[in-house]
Amino acid sequence: MPTGREKGRKERETLQQMAEVTREGFRLKKILIEDWKKAREEKQKKLIEIQAGKKSLEDQVEMLRAVKEEAEKPEKEAKDQHRKLWEEQQAASKAQREQELAANAFQELDDDMDGVVSVAELQTHPELDTDGDGALSEGEAQTLLGGDSQTDAASFYDRIWAAIRDKYRSEVPPTDVPSPSAPDLTEPKEEQPPVPSPPTEEEDEDQDEEEEETEEEEEEEEEEDSQVQAEQPKEAPPPLVTPQTVSPTEEDKMPPYDEQTQAFIDAAQEARNKFEEAERSLRDMEESIRNLEQEISFDFGPDGEFAYLYSQCYELTTNEYVYRLCPFKHVSQKPKLGGSPTSLGTWGSWAGPDHDKFSAMKYEQGTGCWQGPNRSTTVRLLCGRETVVTSTTEPSRCEYLMELTTPAACPEPPPEPPTEGDHDEL
Repeated sequence: MPTGREKGRKERETLQQMAEVTREGFRLKKILIEDWKKAREEKQKKLIEIQAGKKSLEDQVEMLRAVKEEAEKPEKEAKDQHRKLWEEQQAASKAQREQELAANAFQELDDDMDGVVSVAELQTHPELDTDGDGALSEGEAQTLLGGDSQTDAASFYDRIWAAIRDKYRSEVPPTDVPSPSAPDLTEPKEEQPPVPSPPTEEEDEDQDEEEEETEEEEEEEEEEDSQVQAEQPKEAPPPLVTPQTVSPTEEDKMPPYDEQTQAFIDAAQEARNKFEEAERSLRDMEESIRNLEQEISFDFGPDGEFAYLYSQCYELTTNEYVYRLCPFKHVSQKPKLGGSPTSLGTWGSWAGPDHDKFSAMKYEQGTGCWQGPNRSTTVRLLCGRETVVTSTTEPSRCEYLMELTTPAACPEPPPEPPTEGDHDEL
């Protein structure tokens, strides 16, 4: 068990060590204060220089803006003219294709090739049905013809084609379908006789009887020819296809600009590049001014001793987390084994007691806790030779306490007592 003398000696050694840390820390603190004074003067000088150059750069930006806008006028006119000509060509080409489709449809509908399409001829295309019963009645056909009994090619294109185009199905297979190896045996379409006047009741009965007899004869013929048809299957009729515009090709893409238009574009682009580069330089300059003004006016302690912390970050690794403190900016924690960092607060203010304001920092509005407040951190500043995060705890839920040793927190030590050999004898 240590004696009282040994205990007293250890206490004196501890006090001497603390006094030595304080003296060394305070010596470093005075250096930090001098460094900040010099750095602050340099930053103020740099700020004045940048502010003086800002006006010149602003004038240059406005000049380049005017050059850019002037160069963009002929560029826009040339590009608009190029697009207009291309769109006109596209419209003319589309109109020509539509006219060809309409002309082909008119020829198909004009069964008797008399130069007009009649109501009866239009009725041969039931897909044009308008009431959904699957058949095109005489009244529906006449309505499609605009109330007329027939139409010529010009009127068909001008007044009728647009109304039936999407429903109309061509009787001719598409040109891109490969032709069969066997010769085309499809018989030409029979000419349809003109639509007769509505029959009387007696004529209806006679017609029904004739149709029944015809059906019976056809059934007998089908039975006799079934074996022959099994050996020689009947060729299917060509499929009905809906007329479509030509699929998009290279012709549908806007052609390259002519040499003069491209020259206008190149000149305007060069003017834009110069303007944007000058504008970026001005934004960078304005940001530098804001940063310098903020740093120069920031409260870094009574004599600026904490200024050296402004651009630094310090870490403490525990069993679970890596804590990171960037003074005057933010505090965070990240899982040691990897993962996203969690904010423990951003700089709020000095938070020490009134008589020692610069002994603590407060970081607020960090990531919210689950069903709790936003995380926050108090950083206690302790005297030390080195700048080190020594501990991090969570005294209460979502409220963290961090300790940082720094020479800037070292107070001025009392004068050293004279040694025994130095005191005056009475």
